[in-house]
Amino acid sequence: MWRLGFLAIILAFPANAQSDNDTVVPAAKSRFQVVDGETVKFGPQFVRLMGIVAPEKGQTCDDGQWHPGPLAKKALEAFIAGRAVSCRQVDYDAARRRPIGQCHAGADDLQAMMVSAGWAWSSGSFGNLYEPEERDAAARGAGVHGHRCTRPSEGRTKQPTKRTQ
Repeated sequence: MWRLGFLAIILAFPANAQSDNDTVVPAAKSRFQVVDGETVKFGPQFVRLMGIVAPEKGQTCDDGQWHPGPLAKKALEAFIAGRAVSCRQVDYDAARRRPIGQCHAGADDLQAMMVSAGWAWSSGSFGNLYEPEERDAAARGAGVHGHRCTRPSEGRTKQPTKRTQ
């Protein structure tokens, strides 16, 4: 079982070594990928970016006319731009069984970049870190703030629930 005692876990790509302070680094054969606007994957390990929520893959805005999920994913890929990504675990999402990490590409805070560009909302227990970036993005009408979009969690609560018999 994954334990919060591993708060110092750092995942980096590309890398192939393990250091001495409870860090886990995938082997060079591990494949790094951006899953969506708030999730990256190091080999088999998914990591959710802390303090943000990005549009979901199938989410629509502007009455179904605009699809921000794939654009948020592309934005995260562009911010990484082939650089090494490191994530420091700060929490654990028990429901999805994955770590929540503060992730950087080089020295760049990926969470701050996504919120500042309007491709994610500040959210969750760490979301207050990115509230200034969200206010600025909203004032500029950047990304989701330039469209009639709702946070994914708000959209789910407005949709009717399907009943099974």
